[in-house]
Amino acid sequence: MILKSISKLGRVQEWWEHKLPAVLTIGYATSLSSNTPLIELAPWLAFVLTSIIVGAIYVSTINDITDIDEDLASSKNNRMSIIPKQYRWFIPCCCIAIGMLFFYSFLPDKVSAYIYILPWISFSLYSFKPFRLKHRGIWGLFADASGAHLFIGLLMVSSVSYASHQSVDAVWFALVGIWSLCFGLRGILWHQYYDRHNDLKVLATTFATEVHPDKFKTYEKGLIAIELLAFGGMVLKISLVILLIFLILYVILVILRYRVMGHKPVIVINPPNLLLQILMLDFYQVFFPLGVLLFVAFNQQHGWILLVIHIILFPRMLINILKDSIIITKSFRRPFQTSNF
Repeated sequence: MILKSISKLGRVQEWWEHKLPAVLTIGYATSLSSNTPLIELAPWLAFVLTSIIVGAIYVSTINDITDIDEDLASSKNNRMSIIPKQYRWFIPCCCIAIGMLFFYSFLPDKVSAYIYILPWISFSLYSFKPFRLKHRGIWGLFADASGAHLFIGLLMVSSVSYASHQSVDAVWFALVGIWSLCFGLRGILWHQYYDRHNDLKVLATTFATEVHPDKFKTYEKGLIAIELLAFGGMVLKISLVILLIFLILYVILVILRYRVMGHKPVIVINPPNLLLQILMLDFYQVFFPLGVLLFVAFNQQHGWILLVIHIILFPRMLINILKDSIIITKSFRRPFQTSNF
């Protein structure tokens, strides 16, 4: 019951499958250049994942607490508003205490320890006054993208490299950093433009309220181009043919979703009143981890165990893809069945 309440207040359902699978896959992929089987690194990956989850719950709760007045003014639901004031800081304070323990646990690896605290700092600056970077235009974008994607992606590279007794690959580190930052920027931009109407009600000065959606459309293609170039470099670096096969399958899925189901592909800006699919989101969160883990399953002893565990932990987006595939398949069968009547 307590865990369920913490999960709800920490908005776990909003970030569990939309952020963690890709982050974990950075760890999986980093291990491929070492002589340490991924199964031996699994306990360490679980440790790092747990440390990230604690930080994510901290971020979600302080974001809601500091947004209470604005959310009430815009008639937006805020989970923390129903919690008595004297109890609101209990969860974030517990997260800080646990986060300190994780920091000291990382300390033999000083690079990872210092990277670990950066998302905490970034999101604190994003949420708390007098800094409140959320309302400082482009600074808010970089604070969110860095805290939610950049730093935890780099943490995976540095910590897995340390645990697998290999030096940090500077090229891999840089590629992961660029890709994570660009993907994170798209994520916060999508959220801000989606919530733009509510922010305008309370005169919030986010990047999305200051830059009209039509004006930003001229920049979104450049942003995803940099992201894809960095991700392409990552794929070349680990050289897994299965990822290229999965990329082709993903492109086919995107096209068929649009043609059959009307899901318009978007980079950042949502089409009004239309179904949408955010470009590359499903690939990063489903195809990318499955591709790496299938390679591990066929090439490392007991690798299939990690594949099964990953699917159990993150089933929802995979199930959605399978459901969409069934709908698309049925749409192709209907004309044939009708002609036989």
